[in-house]
Amino acid sequence: MTQKRDRLWGERFNLKGLAVALVLLIMGFAPVLSFAQDSAPETPAVPIAPKAKSSVKAVRISDVGAESERSKRVLKDILDSVQPDGTVASISLELPDLRQDVEEFQSHSKQIQARVISISELDRLSSDWDPLRDKLDQHQDRLDDRVQSVDDTISKIRQQRQLWQVTREQVEAEGVSDEVILQIDEVDQSIQEALEAANQQQAKGVRLQSNVATLIQLIERDLEQIIASRKVVVSRVFYADAAPIWDPQFWSVLGSGEMARNWVELRHEQKVIWNKFVERESLNAAVYAAITILLIFLMLLIRRKVRDRIDDEEEMAVLAAILSRPIALGFVLSFLFALAIFSNPHTWSLLALEYFLGALAVIPAVLILRRVVKPEFYPLLNIILAVYFIENVRNLFFGFPVFSRILFLLEIMTLILASWFWMRPSRWETLPEGTLHSIPFRLAQVTLRVVFSVSVMALVANVSGYAALSRMVGHALAVSIYGSMVLYGVYLVIDGLMAFGMRVWPLNSLGMVREQGPLLRHRFRIILMVAVIWIWVRGVFIRLELWPWVQGVWNSALATEVPVPQVALTLGDILTGLLVLYISLLASRFIRFVLKEDIYPRIEIRPGQSSAISTLLHYAMITIGFVFASVAMGFDANRFTLLAGAFGVGIGFGLQTIVNNFISGIILLTEQPVQVGDTIEMGEVFGQVERIGIRSSTVRSFQGSEIIVPNADLISEQVTNWTLSDRRRRIEIQVGVAYGSNSKKVIEILGEVAHGSDRLLQSPEPYALFRQFGESSLDFELRAWTDEFDNFLRVKSELCLDILAAFDEAGLEIPFPQRDLHVHTVLDEAPQIEGGERDSGRRLEKE
Repeated sequence: MTQKRDRLWGERFNLKGLAVALVLLIMGFAPVLSFAQDSAPETPAVPIAPKAKSSVKAVRISDVGAESERSKRVLKDILDSVQPDGTVASISLELPDLRQDVEEFQSHSKQIQARVISISELDRLSSDWDPLRDKLDQHQDRLDDRVQSVDDTISKIRQQRQLWQVTREQVEAEGVSDEVILQIDEVDQSIQEALEAANQQQAKGVRLQSNVATLIQLIERDLEQIIASRKVVVSRVFYADAAPIWDPQFWSVLGSGEMARNWVELRHEQKVIWNKFVERESLNAAVYAAITILLIFLMLLIRRKVRDRIDDEEEMAVLAAILSRPIALGFVLSFLFALAIFSNPHTWSLLALEYFLGALAVIPAVLILRRVVKPEFYPLLNIILAVYFIENVRNLFFGFPVFSRILFLLEIMTLILASWFWMRPSRWETLPEGTLHSIPFRLAQVTLRVVFSVSVMALVANVSGYAALSRMVGHALAVSIYGSMVLYGVYLVIDGLMAFGMRVWPLNSLGMVREQGPLLRHRFRIILMVAVIWIWVRGVFIRLELWPWVQGVWNSALATEVPVPQVALTLGDILTGLLVLYISLLASRFIRFVLKEDIYPRIEIRPGQSSAISTLLHYAMITIGFVFASVAMGFDANRFTLLAGAFGVGIGFGLQTIVNNFISGIILLTEQPVQVGDTIEMGEVFGQVERIGIRSSTVRSFQGSEIIVPNADLISEQVTNWTLSDRRRRIEIQVGVAYGSNSKKVIEILGEVAHGSDRLLQSPEPYALFRQFGESSLDFELRAWTDEFDNFLRVKSELCLDILAAFDEAGLEIPFPQRDLHVHTVLDEAPQIEGGERDSGRRLEKE
């Protein structure tokens, strides 16, 4: 980076110099330059390169003594750093054995590829190279680090040599004493020794790097040959590559000595391999046996510890069934350790060991599944076990084409007969009614029909002479059958362990586990089921040699360009952007879920504040997801600037209100003048805030209606927030007593009633006031506070009833308004009326 910057500055400097020269010529300096040129002596026009000056500053003569000693110490430290660290020595000791293993396996690979081979055998050859290749790659990385370290050391030594070379030239030019030059010579001798030692270590490392790289190249060439052979085998799948079973040539091999010779070769080969295994892997075998025994005892101990906690729970039935076979479970788990223990490259091509370890996993797995599935499915497990063993024996004797083909026909016939037997309606009639309508049984019916159809196709192909095609289909079928059994067992074990883990520490201490345990387990089951189905589908497609085609179709579909003007956009970019957005949404939902269920209940925080934090986090996650999605879709900063400008113009014309409400929502969430759960009053709106959204907020009135209020109104208009700082509410009760009542007694009774209520706060202290002389009564008022804001009307009602009861007990009267009506009839001024009416008027006046 520094060199690049210096080069750029140099280019700029040259451009500036050229510009200055042009200005000087324009301003009239050309005559001066011309005069100088004319007056100069004539010399050949040969460019003379200036002598490069060293950037290293020489050591001052007065500091030569001290600096020479310091350089010697530095060189000693440098020399110690390049001393052998064991990397080269250890790799040198292992390299002969690795070379022998590579040569032996290369010879074995050539022998396999020279005869009739299958796709699975070639895949095995390719995977058998992995341990050796990984080992050599590790050695290569260690050597690279070692050589790089030595290179850095050599660079430091050369810097020291350059320093003292410049110092020596300066000292000789100044003519100092021989003692100073002698000190410089001593430093130079130390530099030379350190440089020779470093060069030796570098040479050893580079030489060993070359040897390791040579072995890696041998492996690469053999892998390329395996890939080429695999392509040839795949291309011949749809061709008849063997004699039909009715051809006499097929059966003639049985009477010849070819099978006997193959059998002798196989015995000799396996004997050699097993001898090497016993010689080199006896310690690993003992470790594997010890781990297996330890796992069995561990499973026995776990069963004893958790038996009382899971036997009585229905959800733990599967885990209880699994732990009921502790020995089988120990063998299944030991298979995972076997994959790591016997990954040594010396165990290549030891098929018998692989099948033996596989049997130690499959047989216990079947025993465990017999405790999980219903008894009606036991025959299916037995058939799966038989297919597994026939398939492995067939692969072990692949060098016997006729015998391997007969075993394959036996395997296919077993699948055909078993699936036909289970598909019979009479067989289904014997099963319980609940089993017939269950989802697993319906899935088993479909699976059996597929197995029967595919097995018949494989049988016809093999009998007709399409041996490669039938082997590929049959192998895929067999792997899919016992692979599904293994994956189903893994699903049950993981699900049971998850259910048990949610009941013990530390998971049971989480609030979200205690409150939402069934929901979490349901989501975990969905994820686990999707993963299991994906692994099974991918494995089947790989065995059918369709996975490369599926990948090609998928990649070509993703590379399809979407016709968007002036934007290079593909379908893969769109899907990636949508996936990033979806992941951000899921992450936002999960974070808010954890906060709501486990974080907020543990801390003292108001519901409004928790809602604001969750909403702001949601907006932040969506914004981050949008940015990453845009980057994933290929938008650059310039296009973002263009979009921002267009968006600004749109805001200026038509989105002012929306943006105003959005910004107001952000202000509400950050400043929090109004929070979720607050009771507000704004004009005719009176209710509780239920949600603060991106554009508007929802207020639920006490009558039950939901009122949508724009966020801008909550910011710009006057809002009465009854619960901003607390949820206390003052209760005010006006009451009047008749004239002549004891006023002090009234105030005393009101105070006693307020102090005797458990639903009123005593701080602030309740008190009573004499308000005024009313028309019909003496008016008093009781003021008290309560923290039951949502129920203050009920509190007020109860308080009124207590006051009324206390007044009745004290004999205080609550008067009602009285009015006197006076009616006058003036007879002198009244018109003459009938006698009866006059008498009525007199009676009314008298009354």
